[in-house]
Amino acid sequence: MAKMVFERESQFANKWRKFDIYINDNKRENIKDGETKQIDVEPGEYIVKMQIDWVESATHKVQVKQDETIHFQCGSRLKGWKILKASSAMNTVDEFVYLEKK
Repeated sequence: MAKMVFERESQFANKWRKFDIYINDNKRENIKDGETKQIDVEPGEYIVKMQIDWVESATHKVQVKQDETIHFQCGSRLKGWKILKASSAMNTVDEFVYLEKK
């Protein structure tokens, strides 16, 4: 069995909100502030993204091999003074919520 591990930063932006984890356009889990989630998957090719309300991260196409673990980091790019841009960031992919492959 292969695994995908998602680590969410602990941050002020969206602290009390959960991000939805989508794999191949299907909501699989949600992840809280500062939480780590592990999802078991069959080996194969997947498209992965995060979403909160209508706002999405960039999508990642990954190939997962048998017994492989793929790691992702997620959170918000709205840190420090950038939190003042929250309303305009909702229309920008990968800013209000981001997902990066480690």
